[in-house]
Amino acid sequence: MRGFVFSLDAFVAFTLALIAVYSLIFFASIPSSYYYLLTQGHYLARDALLSTSTTECDLEYYSCGRVTGSILDAIVSPKNSEAIREALIKESIGTIVPNQYGYIVEVSTDQGKTWTALYDTSGETDELHAKSVKKMTVSSQIVNFGYTDVYQKADVSPFSYMSCGGGPENLVITCGNHTLIDPDAGGEIVPLPEATLVRLTVFI
Repeated sequence: MRGFVFSLDAFVAFTLALIAVYSLIFFASIPSSYYYLLTQGHYLARDALLSTSTTECDLEYYSCGRVTGSILDAIVSPKNSEAIREALIKESIGTIVPNQYGYIVEVSTDQGKTWTALYDTSGETDELHAKSVKKMTVSSQIVNFGYTDVYQKADVSPFSYMSCGGGPENLVITCGNHTLIDPDAGGEIVPLPEATLVRLTVFI
């Protein structure tokens, strides 16, 4: 009788151990909504950066300032004032990110060692977006290649090619260089390029 009780006790303990192990495996295999929220936030930040980096900044719709190129070019360019940058961020990224999310736009020119915040919804009192982190925060980065100034194309050829818009009174370049116009007399036609690391952080 005593052996039966010990056997029964061991069987019950073994059964309880199996139930505990299977319960752990079952609950661990259920995906958490937090990870879906992280994935959604990452896609939101990435898509916002990609769309602004591939969309031409049209003065009819956006506050582009003195910079030509994409919307992201105008946002990160130091040629534009802080007010123009903020207005452009609100007009572009601010309309992409839903109001239940907050966002921070940062730039780095030293390969991500230091970051400078261009806009942060948590510090804006008149902002409709979220202002504090309650559930999660996630970011995405992109390298922005742009010009340091306005890209411009001369109306006529500085080398007096008649086929490129030069007048009949101009000489062809092979005839001499005493009447040639300095190509950079009106400023750089193609400004120097610059690379900036841009980080967009969204939170909810």
